[in-house]
Amino acid sequence: MKIKYLGTAAAEGWPGLFCTCDTCRKARLLKGKNLRSRSQVLLNDNLLVDFGPDTYYHAITQNLNLSQVETVLLTHSHMDHFYPTDLILRGVPYAYGREANKMTLYGNEACEHKYTAMLKEEDDTANLPQCIDFRTIQAQRTFNASGYRILPLQASHDPRENCLLFGLTDEHNKSLFYGNDTGYMTEETWEQMKSFRFDLVSLDCTMGGTPGCASHMGMGENTKVRERMLTLGCADESTLFVMTHFSHNGGLMHEELVSKGKDLGFLIAYDGMELEI
Repeated sequence: MKIKYLGTAAAEGWPGLFCTCDTCRKARLLKGKNLRSRSQVLLNDNLLVDFGPDTYYHAITQNLNLSQVETVLLTHSHMDHFYPTDLILRGVPYAYGREANKMTLYGNEACEHKYTAMLKEEDDTANLPQCIDFRTIQAQRTFNASGYRILPLQASHDPRENCLLFGLTDEHNKSLFYGNDTGYMTEETWEQMKSFRFDLVSLDCTMGGTPGCASHMGMGENTKVRERMLTLGCADESTLFVMTHFSHNGGLMHEELVSKGKDLGFLIAYDGMELEI
């Protein structure tokens, strides 16, 4: 399984669009891996996790052919993770031939509401419903898509909707845990994860070097997750642990995150990072 981190920032991006705080000023000065777009991941060229407002930017800057994407998993409906208006660009006259490889979105009820509203209020294509399908999913109900066995899990994020995490297993029995956006997971979610042995664990680290909160984790909470996974046996010493989804509020630049993450047993994601398990 190939994993490409297209974007690795929280909602505001880094540097923030309108922000002049110290960490945003440093990012603008240092550039490189300190410049982070909104979070999105591509698996094996055919599955995206989230479809945010930076999708077009990712396609252009990272030379992607997103016409190959068959499946999009949506974690939740927040703008930085789901921006449905850009889906119009999959239909005629903005794109041609997409009926032949229809793309399916999988998300919660809030995502479905946003998607349906876009079709009603904004869609000006001739054929978008023939190019894209939407399927509502729920935590703890496994489904198959694009060669993956996928288990949505309950996130600890926005109580107004059923935010999701994902456990994915491919046809070669390689498994990924994708944990954006969430605070420390519920006991119900931990119980569900016991059935996995993950090869890669990707965790929300919005708060960086500062303490996490009910809806987001920092390095301290990520370390607790790693330790518990190792204890439960759903990860082992060969498992890759990755921190991603960083906010300027976390206060640490990329090289500082790398230094601290290494001591804790974590890789630090950056825009364009590629891994394979």
